[in-house]
Amino acid sequence: MLLRRQLSTSTRLGRPLLLVLPRGGTSSCAAAPARQGQLATRVTPSPAHGTTRLFSSTTAREGERKPFVLADIGEGITEVEIVKWLVKEGDTVEEFDPIVEVMSDKASVEITSPFSGRVVGLSGAAGDMLRVGNTLCEVEVDGEDASDEVQSPTMPLAAAEPVAESASSGAPPPPNMDGPLEPVDRSDSVVMQDKDVLATPGTRRFAREHGVDLGQLTGTGKNGRVTKEDVYAFVSGGSTSPTQPPPARTSSDSTTTVPLSPTRRAMFRAMTASLAIPHFAYSDTLDVTELERLRRSLSSSIPLSMRKGLSPADEATLARQAHWSGVDGGAAAQRVDEGKRIDRVTLLPLLLKALSLAVAEHPLFLHTLAPISSSTSPEPTLVRRTSHDISVALSSPSPAGGLFTPVLRDVQHSSVFVLASQLAGLQSCLSISSSGSAPRFPPEHSGAGTLTLSNVGVVGGRGTHPVVPPTGQLAIGAVGRVRIEPRFKQGKEEERAKRDATFTADHRVVEGVELARLVETWKRIVEEPSRLMGQ
Repeated sequence: MLLRRQLSTSTRLGRPLLLVLPRGGTSSCAAAPARQGQLATRVTPSPAHGTTRLFSSTTAREGERKPFVLADIGEGITEVEIVKWLVKEGDTVEEFDPIVEVMSDKASVEITSPFSGRVVGLSGAAGDMLRVGNTLCEVEVDGEDASDEVQSPTMPLAAAEPVAESASSGAPPPPNMDGPLEPVDRSDSVVMQDKDVLATPGTRRFAREHGVDLGQLTGTGKNGRVTKEDVYAFVSGGSTSPTQPPPARTSSDSTTTVPLSPTRRAMFRAMTASLAIPHFAYSDTLDVTELERLRRSLSSSIPLSMRKGLSPADEATLARQAHWSGVDGGAAAQRVDEGKRIDRVTLLPLLLKALSLAVAEHPLFLHTLAPISSSTSPEPTLVRRTSHDISVALSSPSPAGGLFTPVLRDVQHSSVFVLASQLAGLQSCLSISSSGSAPRFPPEHSGAGTLTLSNVGVVGGRGTHPVVPPTGQLAIGAVGRVRIEPRFKQGKEEERAKRDATFTADHRVVEGVELARLVETWKRIVEEPSRLMGQ
């Protein structure tokens, strides 16, 4: 048996690791023709069994320049960044000597030379990007080629004597490899060399940066691999004894597979379908200063039937109103449900009312895209609605999560107070839903609207890019938080309340200019809220 490589050396796929010949002095291998340029350098008979060890190599023309092409270093890497050259032009290198360190998006790797010779050309400098398949450098080969081949014996062992080395040449006889193996001393005093340690390039680089010899560490990774955490523990003053057992895995190391809740599964399917819709987005900034003044005014004049927390005097007033209006049942007949009572008006019902007025001027957005399965025509069709049904995006506070879009119907016929009361009722449905189930909205709020408006400002963001739902809606809008900005008017500074808004539309049906006109009309109504007073 002939071992072809020493410990800690690298080899390539397809190259022989060892040669095994049968005992008895003869080989059963068929004779192979010697290739041109191939030289047998040593044939040594084994004194114990007469086995033959044959070593051969190929020759290369002296002075030949060989290009070293950057090969795929694994995991689909297509290009790397040159971190630093480990050699310079004119240096002599041996096969497997490191010549360059490169960095991919996954790891830092040292690349070794496939040839022995003199470096005559470097491609690129530190920081340059190099694609797989390009030449890293050129090496002028100064002797034998780096690729070795094992040649099968071409004659019986007895005939191999003309090229056999004699004992008088001074070479020591080969060791007897057929005897029993002696145990290897693996005491604590034996420390592995850094190159023998199993570790990733990133871990080796981390160790070099901190001056750590990987041979002093005991790896806690798979198959004894030294991890970056092992190096960090060593740098932080942890134990480095090679005999120290790896730490026990803690519960934080384990992973658990968690299935999606029914709500998230529905969201998963809906958002996957939304990716098939080409989106067009349009953004602008709203000045809501005047709208904020109107909101405060409306908050102080909420009808008693919708107001939360009535005083005894208010209760008496409401009873008199019910009596003189001829309503049976007293005050209870006039009051809305507890969950729909409000103590203030927010900006959202005002924005919804303004959006309804804008849609009236742009009736395209009263249409929805008909499902292909329900359409009588093979071509895409639109369904026109007469009611301004606008959905609102609400996030569930339950651990199961989920985003819901209940619909407010007939917004064009609803007052701001009615819209505010309906929104309070929808929020109440979210708060009373159980942790493991979706909220149950009243039937009148189920289904899809013609448009959707989302208020991400309650979270704190200035804006977002909403995704058109796959319900046939043609557009969706989102508004961010209110912020105060200064404005100069006639040389005087005044504070203005601003709010960013973004709408996206189904670009298969809606032209970009049509969406822009809708948003600009809505903006004009928001910034001049006197138009809302007549609604």
